[in-house]
Amino acid sequence: MADTTPAEARERPDFDSLAGDYARFRTSYSEELFDTIVHYAGIARGGRVLDLGCGTGLGMAAYLRRGFEVVGVDVASVMMEQAKASLPAGSLASFVEGRAEQLPLPDASFDLVSCAQAFHWFEPRATFAECARVLRPGGAIAIFWKHAARTDPFTQACEGIIREWLGDDAAVRSRDHADEHEAGWPVFWEFAAAPGEPAGSRPFVDACKRVVEFELERSASEFVGYQRSRERIRKVLGPKRAAFLEELDKRLAAIAPRDARVTQRQIQYVFLARRA
Repeated sequence: MADTTPAEARERPDFDSLAGDYARFRTSYSEELFDTIVHYAGIARGGRVLDLGCGTGLGMAAYLRRGFEVVGVDVASVMMEQAKASLPAGSLASFVEGRAEQLPLPDASFDLVSCAQAFHWFEPRATFAECARVLRPGGAIAIFWKHAARTDPFTQACEGIIREWLGDDAAVRSRDHADEHEAGWPVFWEFAAAPGEPAGSRPFVDACKRVVEFELERSASEFVGYQRSRERIRKVLGPKRAAFLEELDKRLAAIAPRDARVTQRQIQYVFLARRA
């Protein structure tokens, strides 16, 4: 059987060392996205949500505000410490250190598995099996990513430097999987059947892809900080990373004053399905 582990997962990413920048410069997702997920899942207040690859907790707060109990799972203990510190006292949140491919959690114990901007780090076959195992029958899975629009000037400047320095392939690899998600993320449909389609041996049914756009305000300096927080930038740039961030800062200064707020169009791709 072929190894389906994404290359970035096989290379053992180190998120703990990025936790500070991650907590400072990463932004959350739109309220409309979470409304879309909760409406699809049909879970009531008090339901249990597993935040898979929870990181610094960006995907947790919206569920907590909606009255759900949330369990965060991640391999990066320092990231989870950042998440704990960011949540209000008394939040219905808990944390477990563990791998997506072997969750240290009981069977049929969640109403929703949510994974924000992290699934590409996992081996999909084992992870989908574990998500199915910990979901109650009829429970939902929501896997989503957020990308800046391709026409965004900051993003174009970022990719332009990488293309100049390392070529087209490196520029594409530096993205947050936009190509895959625009194409429909084929691996998802290996495990999830669309409405009216026979499930066969697939553990998930009623699958669909939704696209939710919103506008995000940030400064050029915050965008540079965001790029510094990205493990993929570290992997693609390697020893050129520091010089890249310096060059990006210079080029963005020609687009907008460093601390001026600009609006970026963000595109969120969410893949939804139910436990058969």
